[in-house]
Amino acid sequence: MAFTTDFSEVQEFKSFEEKFYEFIVKDAYEEPTQSGTNHSVTLELVVRNDVKQDMQNFRVWDRQYRLTATNKYNLKQLMGKASAFIGQEKNYATFEDFINDFKGRAAKGKIKLDNYNGKVTPKVQFFNKTDFPNIAHTWKEKTDSTGFSQADLKEDDLPF
Repeated sequence: MAFTTDFSEVQEFKSFEEKFYEFIVKDAYEEPTQSGTNHSVTLELVVRNDVKQDMQNFRVWDRQYRLTATNKYNLKQLMGKASAFIGQEKNYATFEDFINDFKGRAAKGKIKLDNYNGKVTPKVQFFNKTDFPNIAHTWKEKTDSTGFSQADLKEDDLPF
Protein backbone atom coordinates (compact mmCIF):
# COMPACT_ATOMS: atom_id res chain seq x y z
CA MET A 1 0.00 0.00 0.00
CA ALA A 2 1.54 3.30 -1.09
CA PHE A 3 1.24 6.49 0.91
CA THR A 4 2.71 9.97 1.09
CA THR A 5 4.07 11.55 4.23
CA ASP A 6 2.57 14.88 5.30
CA PHE A 7 4.61 17.01 7.69
CA SER A 8 2.40 20.11 7.50
CA GLU A 9 0.98 19.50 11.00
CA VAL A 10 4.30 18.65 12.65
CA GLN A 11 5.36 21.09 15.33
CA GLU A 12 8.84 21.55 16.71
CA PHE A 13 9.48 20.64 20.32
CA LYS A 14 8.61 23.58 22.50
CA SER A 15 10.61 24.71 25.47
CA PHE A 16 9.91 27.09 28.30
CA GLU A 17 10.51 30.79 27.86
CA GLU A 18 11.40 33.25 30.60
CA LYS A 19 7.92 34.49 31.45
CA PHE A 20 4.97 33.88 33.78
CA TYR A 21 3.00 30.63 33.72
CA GLU A 22 -0.05 29.55 35.67
CA PHE A 23 0.76 26.35 37.60
CA ILE A 24 -1.13 23.80 39.65
CA VAL A 25 0.60 21.56 42.21
CA LYS A 26 0.28 17.91 41.26
CA ASP A 27 2.32 16.66 44.21
CA ALA A 28 4.24 18.08 47.17
CA TYR A 29 6.66 16.18 49.37
CA GLU A 30 9.90 16.31 51.31
CA GLU A 31 12.68 14.17 49.87
CA PRO A 32 16.38 13.53 50.47
CA THR A 33 18.93 14.65 47.90
CA GLN A 34 20.69 12.01 45.79
CA SER A 35 23.72 12.19 48.06
CA GLY A 36 21.50 11.84 51.12
CA THR A 37 23.22 14.74 52.88
CA ASN A 38 20.34 17.21 52.54
CA HIS A 39 16.57 17.36 52.05
CA SER A 40 14.25 19.46 49.92
CA VAL A 41 10.60 20.42 49.82
CA THR A 42 9.62 19.52 46.27
CA LEU A 43 6.59 20.87 44.43
CA GLU A 44 5.71 18.98 41.25
CA LEU A 45 4.13 21.73 39.17
CA VAL A 46 2.03 21.32 36.03
CA VAL A 47 1.28 24.18 33.64
CA ARG A 48 -2.49 24.58 33.85
CA ASN A 49 -4.56 23.54 30.84
CA ASP A 50 -7.63 25.54 31.88
CA VAL A 51 -5.77 28.80 31.14
CA LYS A 52 -4.82 29.82 27.61
CA GLN A 53 -1.01 29.67 27.67
CA ASP A 54 1.94 27.86 26.12
CA MET A 55 3.34 24.65 27.56
CA GLN A 56 0.03 23.31 28.94
CA ASN A 57 0.48 20.08 30.91
CA PHE A 58 4.28 20.40 30.98
CA ARG A 59 5.92 19.79 34.35
CA VAL A 60 8.47 21.69 36.39
CA TRP A 61 9.87 20.60 39.75
CA ASP A 62 10.46 23.38 42.26
CA ARG A 63 12.82 22.41 45.07
CA GLN A 64 13.75 24.31 48.18
CA TYR A 65 16.71 22.83 50.03
CA ARG A 66 17.54 23.03 53.70
CA LEU A 67 20.28 25.52 54.54
CA THR A 68 23.50 23.61 55.19
CA ALA A 69 24.56 25.90 58.04
CA THR A 70 21.38 25.34 60.07
CA ASN A 71 19.85 22.20 58.48
CA LYS A 72 16.56 24.15 58.36
CA TYR A 73 14.51 25.58 55.51
CA ASN A 74 14.57 29.28 54.68
CA LEU A 75 11.28 30.17 56.35
CA LYS A 76 10.89 33.42 54.42
CA GLN A 77 11.04 31.60 51.06
CA LEU A 78 8.76 28.80 52.22
CA MET A 79 6.16 31.25 53.54
CA GLY A 80 6.39 33.19 50.26
CA LYS A 81 5.37 30.06 48.40
CA ALA A 82 2.65 29.31 50.92
CA SER A 83 1.18 32.81 50.60
CA ALA A 84 0.98 32.43 46.81
CA PHE A 85 -0.53 28.93 46.82
CA ILE A 86 -2.43 28.59 50.10
CA GLY A 87 -3.27 32.24 50.56
CA GLN A 88 -4.40 32.37 54.17
CA GLU A 89 -2.73 31.79 57.49
CA LYS A 90 -3.50 28.34 58.88
CA ASN A 91 -2.36 26.10 61.70
CA TYR A 92 -0.90 22.68 60.93
CA ALA A 93 -0.31 19.73 63.24
CA THR A 94 2.81 18.62 61.34
CA PHE A 95 5.22 19.85 58.68
CA GLU A 96 3.91 17.06 56.42
CA ASP A 97 0.36 18.47 56.74
CA PHE A 98 1.71 21.85 55.67
CA ILE A 99 3.43 20.39 52.60
CA ASN A 100 0.34 18.35 51.66
CA ASP A 101 -1.79 21.52 51.69
CA PHE A 102 -0.01 22.68 48.51
CA LYS A 103 -1.51 19.80 46.48
CA GLY A 104 -4.16 20.88 43.99
CA ARG A 105 -3.53 24.58 44.58
CA ALA A 106 -2.66 27.10 41.87
CA ALA A 107 -0.28 30.05 41.59
CA LYS A 108 1.47 32.10 38.94
CA GLY A 109 5.21 31.50 38.67
CA LYS A 110 7.99 33.28 36.80
CA ILE A 111 10.21 30.85 34.89
CA LYS A 112 13.92 31.57 34.67
CA LEU A 113 16.11 29.46 32.38
CA ASP A 114 19.07 28.20 34.39
CA ASN A 115 22.17 27.34 32.36
CA TYR A 116 24.51 24.94 34.17
CA ASN A 117 27.30 23.06 32.37
CA GLY A 118 25.64 23.78 29.02
CA LYS A 119 22.29 22.32 30.08
CA VAL A 120 19.32 24.71 30.21
CA THR A 121 16.74 23.91 32.89
CA PRO A 122 13.55 25.86 33.63
CA LYS A 123 13.41 26.98 37.28
CA VAL A 124 10.69 28.93 39.04
CA GLN A 125 12.18 32.23 40.16
CA PHE A 126 9.22 33.28 42.34
CA PHE A 127 5.47 32.80 42.78
CA ASN A 128 2.53 35.20 42.95
CA LYS A 129 -1.14 34.54 43.54
CA THR A 130 -2.92 33.11 40.52
CA ASP A 131 -4.83 35.38 38.16
CA PHE A 132 -7.35 32.54 37.68
CA PRO A 133 -8.53 31.30 41.11
CA ASN A 134 -11.31 29.10 39.68
CA ILE A 135 -9.47 25.90 38.85
CA ALA A 136 -10.82 23.72 36.03
CA HIS A 137 -7.58 21.91 35.16
CA THR A 138 -8.12 18.45 33.69
CA TRP A 139 -5.55 15.88 34.77
CA LYS A 140 -4.27 13.49 32.14
CA GLU A 141 -5.38 9.94 32.77
CA LYS A 142 -2.52 7.68 33.77
CA THR A 143 -2.52 4.64 31.50
CA ASP A 144 -0.75 1.33 31.78
CA SER A 145 1.69 1.83 28.92
CA THR A 146 3.31 -1.58 29.26
CA GLY A 147 0.22 -3.56 28.32
CA PHE A 148 1.20 -6.28 30.77
CA SER A 149 -1.00 -7.80 33.43
CA GLN A 150 -0.23 -9.76 36.56
CA ALA A 151 0.78 -13.34 35.73
CA ASP A 152 -0.86 -16.16 37.65
CA LEU A 153 2.15 -18.29 38.61
CA LYS A 154 2.36 -21.30 40.84
CA GLU A 155 5.49 -22.50 42.64
CA ASP A 156 5.63 -25.58 40.36
CA ASP A 157 5.70 -23.38 37.21
CA LEU A 158 9.06 -21.85 38.13
CA PRO A 159 12.22 -23.52 36.74
CA PHE A 160 14.25 -22.94 39.91
